[in-house]
Parts: sequence; C-alpha cells; structure tokens
Amino acid sequence: MTDWYKVLQISRQASEKEIKAAYRKLAKKYHPDAHPGDQKCEARFKEITEAYTILSDAKKRKKFDEELDSLKNTTDYKTKAKHQNKTRTEDTGTVDFQDISRSFERFFGFDPRTKEVVNEEKLNPNLKAGNPLDTTKIFEAFMGNMKR
Repeated sequence: MTDWYKVLQISRQASEKEIKAAYRKLAKKYHPDAHPGDQKCEARFKEITEAYTILSDAKKRKKFDEELDSLKNTTDYKTKAKHQNKTRTEDTGTVDFQDISRSFERFFGFDPRTKEVVNEEKLNPNLKAGNPLDTTKIFEAFMGNMKR
C-alpha cells in the first residue's frame, strides 16, 4: 500500500493548505511538459496527482488513514514477531567452526583433516592424557570396580 503522505513529503497532520502547497511544488517539479519523454517523471507525476486526489478529499483521506492505521498495526505485529524470532535464532545462530573442530578432536581423539591422533595434553594441559573414548572409568563408577 502506497503511503500518500510520503509521496507528497508531508506529515500526517498536514492541513489542506500544506497538502495543496506540497502538491503544487512537486507537480511543477515532475510535470511531463517540463521533462518531455522522461517516463520516470511522468510516472512520478501521476503518483503525486493520485496522492493529492486522495488526501485533498476529506472522505477519501479518512478512509485512507483508517486503512493505513490497520495496516500499521498488522505490520507492527509482524515486525515484532520477526524481531522475536530473530533474537531467538541469534542466540544459537552463530557457528564457530573452530570450536566444533576442537570438540571433535577432544571427543574422537584425532584431527579429521590430518587424521593425526590428538594429544589431549596439548589441547588442555590441566587434563591427564588418555583415550577420550575409553569408558572404563564411567563403567566402573556405574557398575563398581570389577577387578579381581
């Protein structure tokens, strides 16, 4: 939906005199006689004339304002919904591929690009070296120490 106020470059509270003055100024600037053969100016002139036709008539202006308000309310709702969805995806939307690679290396014990076994001590010197896939400690903690 075209905002006729923007077309005439006026505020929504503009008086009839302001609407008429804005129309005359823009119509003079974009009149087809001033720019023969220029299709863009001709199209702009038609748009300006249509805006003036609607905004200069009290009934048409009132109807347009009501439509604009209802559209704005709908648009505001959609914009808020988009912003909320965007905010939710921004929290989880960024991907750090180096972090994924490091996690893969820690979990599987090798670098998938070079196929080299990763030394856990280099990755995290606070941990003792060991096989990251070794589940002996977990099994013993769950089942108890079964060594005889």
